[in-house]
Amino acid sequence: MPGWPGPLLIVAGALLAVGAFVAASLIADGQLTISNPSSLLWLGGIGVALLVAGIAYVAVHQIRVRRHLAPERYRGPNILALVALVFIIGSAISVPFADDVGAMLEGRAPSLLGSLVILAGTQLAMLLVAWLFVFRPNALAALPHWAGRDPARAVLIGIGVGIAAWIGGSIVAALIATALESIGFDVTPQAAEEAINTIEPWLVVIPIVVLAPIAEEIFFRGIVFNALLREAGPRWAFLGSATLFAIVHASVVAFVPILLLGLVLAWIYRRTQSLLAAIVVHATFNGLSVLLALLQRYDVINLPT
Repeated sequence: MPGWPGPLLIVAGALLAVGAFVAASLIADGQLTISNPSSLLWLGGIGVALLVAGIAYVAVHQIRVRRHLAPERYRGPNILALVALVFIIGSAISVPFADDVGAMLEGRAPSLLGSLVILAGTQLAMLLVAWLFVFRPNALAALPHWAGRDPARAVLIGIGVGIAAWIGGSIVAALIATALESIGFDVTPQAAEEAINTIEPWLVVIPIVVLAPIAEEIFFRGIVFNALLREAGPRWAFLGSATLFAIVHASVVAFVPILLLGLVLAWIYRRTQSLLAAIVVHATFNGLSVLLALLQRYDVINLPT
């Protein structure tokens, strides 16, 4: 068990952050009045900072405890702690750009900086957490070379599998959306879909087609999959990495298609021993989705809603 500072910081930070959020919600509903509402923002920020510090403390403690394990073991922090850090950091850096999020949801173009943060914040958090808590302390030693033995073949396989995965994922997503709409469920577009409809195309392509595949494959296949594979075996590696991959995308409609995509990405990584192949699959999948959405946005094609 880690020393008392980590858990204490986690509990205190969570209470402050949740308390500030609840108070802000009550004020918005007219059920609570305070003289200085802006103080809630400070309290929430302090709570988030304490929460991040507490989880980071626990993560560092786990690295120090596990550093004496054999190199073929996973010697890093608990995977859920890493995912929590990514989620909290990615969400926290988006808070100052709430107006841009609102503008995007209303069909208006957000600011340039707001667009970058909304689309790339979580992915940058993944790269930061991966470097600080896994790669820098060498918690996953002796991984296969990221490009595999044959990079050209990895790229070709990635493109082919990516196209097949996109076709299958699109069919599954359409069936799920139709089923949910038939029972009265409001199918709300994902943030990425709203971004494609409002943000300049070049600003969409770089984060979604380039940065997201690289960051998410490094994190979910490079770290989560390999950590679970070493500590729990192939079954948990496949299911765990794919499930966390789907949860992070926070979409009811897209959960199953993203889960299936996560399984495909884990399979292609395991089969080829090439992270490059998984990155290309992911980039192809995202690229086709962005291309189709942009063609529809500019009335080049018309698809049924």
